Amino acid sequence: MNNDREPLVIFNQQDRIHIGTVCASSVLKSINIAEFGNEILEYVKAHPALNLLLNFESVDYLSSAVLTELLRINQVVDQTRGRLRLCAISPTIKEIFEITRLDSVFSIHGESLALDIRRFERAIEIEAEEAQWKNAGPGR
Repeated sequence: MNNDREPLVIFNQQDRIHIGTVCASSVLKSINIAEFGNEILEYVKAHPALNLLLNFESVDYLSSAVLTELLRINQVVDQTRGRLRLCAISPTIKEIFEITRLDSVFSIHGESLALDIRRFERAIEIEAEEAQWKNAGPGR
């Protein structure tokens, strides 16, 4: 990774959610796509079992190579027992996910970052409640 340039993704954390904001559509240049994936994968590997929300509010186009990187990232997030969601997806990009049927692989939302953080937090709470019910078993 070239350290003389701005990062392609900026990470921060709000409670249980790690937010990766894709900085610009420059990630779409073929020379940057692998770096984009590698930046995210380094972060994922350093934070196993993370709840990662990738924010695409500055992106208005995704190439198929970026979709491939997102699949690779999703696989590593799954392997580390984490969760991945995509937010602030434009209608045009959402259509690409639908056409390729990747909308069944990723949790994708077009709403604002703030709304999807709340949605993600609630999904984590529901999952924890379901785990408690399963562990309690019948008659306990």
